[in-house]
Amino acid sequence: SGIHRPYFGCHNHTMYSNIRLLDCINRPTALIDKAIEMGLSGIAITDHECLSAHMEVNQYAKKIKDKYPDFVIALGNEIYLCRNGLNADNYDKDYDRYYHFILLAKDAIGNQQIREISTRAWNRSYMARGMRRVPTYYQDLVDIIHANPGHVIGSTACLGGALPTQLMRWHDSRDDSLYEKIITWCEQMCWIFGEENFFLELQPSMSREQSLVNRYLLNIARDYHYRYIITTDSHYLKKE
Repeated sequence: SGIHRPYFGCHNHTMYSNIRLLDCINRPTALIDKAIEMGLSGIAITDHECLSAHMEVNQYAKKIKDKYPDFVIALGNEIYLCRNGLNADNYDKDYDRYYHFILLAKDAIGNQQIREISTRAWNRSYMARGMRRVPTYYQDLVDIIHANPGHVIGSTACLGGALPTQLMRWHDSRDDSLYEKIITWCEQMCWIFGEENFFLELQPSMSREQSLVNRYLLNIARDYHYRYIITTDSHYLKKE
């Protein structure tokens, strides 16, 4: 629309994130307060395969609605996206990874879809190497989101995501067939979520890996007309 709006944080964590292993110490209310204090237009809650913060967030959103009517809070999940059928018996340490991927609900239907996906992941969860793994299958996204698209946004997450990981492998190998698979993967995600609801995710960082991934993501966005977002993947309110 050409109207400038303050930054909206699409990737943020709270103390509920990854309840199997402490991932963050932010109380949801403190995270929201900090976003408002910083002048953000809104914030998304995207804990690692955990929706437990959503109840507290919804209650707090109602409490501050009159004072901050334009501040938007989105409910999401940072899932572990894995190959179909992955379980404790067939896990291959040389091949399988628990890739990060962001889901954001656009409305009540999207929220229901995210809850259903999370339930599937927890129902098939298993213990491996001292912690519980909660894999989401690609088929879950097809069954639930592609079957009724337009209600959930998907983004490619951090360096722990499938796309950044494969881009770094391509950077090291320069294997043209791998790059073709990377583009095919993006096309599949676009097919699942819809062109307007799939985003490449960039993050500010001084690290070599993130800088390279950002450059390659921008190239893909330009060459294949994908949209991208810039997130900060926040786990703490301030440096201290």
